[in-house]
Amino acid sequence: MGQRVGCNALEYLEMKRSDRRRGGTMAFGATLDAAVDSAAARKARGAFFTPPEIARYIARWAIRRGDERVLEPSCGEAQFLIEAARHASDLDRAPSGRSITLVGCELHGETARAARRRALSEGVSCTVRVGDFLCEEPRAAFDAVIGNPPYVRFQKITADQREAIDAIARRSGVAVSALTSLWMPFVLHATAFLKPGGRLGMVLPAELLSVNYAASLRQFLLDSFSSVRLVTFEEAVFPEVQEEVVLLLADGWHCGSSAAIAWQQCADLEGLSSPSLAMFSPLHAGARWSGLFATKDSLQALARLQEDGLFGSLEQWGRIALGGVTGKNSFFVLSASEKEQWGLLDSDVAPLCPPGSKHLRRLSYTAAAHRAACAEGRGVYLFRPSDRPSDAALRYIERGEEQLVHTAYKCRVRSPWWRVPLPAIPDAFVTYMNAYGPSICANGAGVALLNSCHGLYFHGEIQQALRELLPIACLNSATMLGAEIEGRSYGGGMLKLEPREAAALPVPSPQLVARCASELQAIRPYVEKALEKRDFDAAVALVDAILIPGTGADEASFAQMKSCAILMRLRRKKRSQVKKVGS
Repeated sequence: MGQRVGCNALEYLEMKRSDRRRGGTMAFGATLDAAVDSAAARKARGAFFTPPEIARYIARWAIRRGDERVLEPSCGEAQFLIEAARHASDLDRAPSGRSITLVGCELHGETARAARRRALSEGVSCTVRVGDFLCEEPRAAFDAVIGNPPYVRFQKITADQREAIDAIARRSGVAVSALTSLWMPFVLHATAFLKPGGRLGMVLPAELLSVNYAASLRQFLLDSFSSVRLVTFEEAVFPEVQEEVVLLLADGWHCGSSAAIAWQQCADLEGLSSPSLAMFSPLHAGARWSGLFATKDSLQALARLQEDGLFGSLEQWGRIALGGVTGKNSFFVLSASEKEQWGLLDSDVAPLCPPGSKHLRRLSYTAAAHRAACAEGRGVYLFRPSDRPSDAALRYIERGEEQLVHTAYKCRVRSPWWRVPLPAIPDAFVTYMNAYGPSICANGAGVALLNSCHGLYFHGEIQQALRELLPIACLNSATMLGAEIEGRSYGGGMLKLEPREAAALPVPSPQLVARCASELQAIRPYVEKALEKRDFDAAVALVDAILIPGTGADEASFAQMKSCAILMRLRRKKRSQVKKVGS
């Protein structure tokens, strides 16, 4: 996320009006219009405006003296550098003869020139170099490195950048996954420019707290800085961006390590003025930091269940795998009427769990549920003819080629393009985009799945009776809290669980389910009725009432876990209500 020059809401609205009058489109907070720097170009390099309140807050935290050396690695239009100069000027009122040294690096030439112009207009002396910061030779010469790294997904990272990232990983001794986003190596590289005792102040995506690929970075930060502080927000604070952000404030480079994180939770930007801090200690090296949104008591209650063997990970029950990927669902996924319209034979299609997951918020996707989906016109078939397609299938293939379906990426890299690779029929489905929490739904209909959910394949030693009870047993407060910790929050307030995260989901162990089997079976009809009404809280309460005596835990422990899961869920939903300036 490269940053842009700051402005307040009224200034922004006036810029937009002026911009419309001259027929251009200007990014929120930018001085360059679309003719010079288009929205697509900004997005490609991960450049987004940083609210001035955030740049000011980080600069004031990071700058301690008026003669320090400060680096902004992805400086955009120099918002952080200007705020640093302003704060250094305030610090410099008493002593004289000192001046701050400000250096910026910016990939985009026009933006770098805009940064120099703006700094000049503000009376700020700084150096802004044009180039890719990842390729800069590190110099441990700065007291503070501050800014907002570019947010670019791994698919968009160039070959030169990959080479630079490999060098950064070797130099820092931190593993950088091939799936990493650009912000992570940016942070690692930034630390190499710090003097001993230096400070790092960064705006980072909230992925830092939870994604697997950042585990090595999380541990690196705790090992390398004498104090680590995080600032989080309940509301979205970046205009035009739904991505949740956190502020990382790491102090004391190579002057000790940190066992705990100081955490400041803010409702919005105004909350930055609040000095209230809480302490959070990760459970183990590289552990997710998303647990800081839960209470210590709730985390300890969940840990006790796992330590006692009463709860384990979902992978203890079976293997988690992705569903099939068609490359063009609108062509490959068919309703019953479409199958009939084209005259396709049963050998031309595979029975399919319809895309989406709303219909999986139940204990079992039965044959009756599949017939109901068929009657509703849902996509219950996958076009997947045998090696000898029928005449009707050949006509449908010709239709696809007329529509250029065969040129879609997933289609053109397989042969034949019209045969979608499918995993084995799963024993159960695991929803991975969730508003409430994940559901495990038995595959009673025995249908194939696409990648709108994950497949669960039970280990051979898991008894059939226990397999049938797992979907009920997983509707409990400990599992819902575990999901909030293991998963990650996405735009729209959804909780996403990738396969590895779903595999790590804490669920009742087979031994606990066997111990509570008769009681879980007895409440099955009541749980099903609650799910039909979308009353997930009621379903969880029913299962908790069985598991509490079954685990020997006290009600207060489950109440703590339930409360924290609810609060974390509400936080996700609140953040989904993105506030747009001028709307």
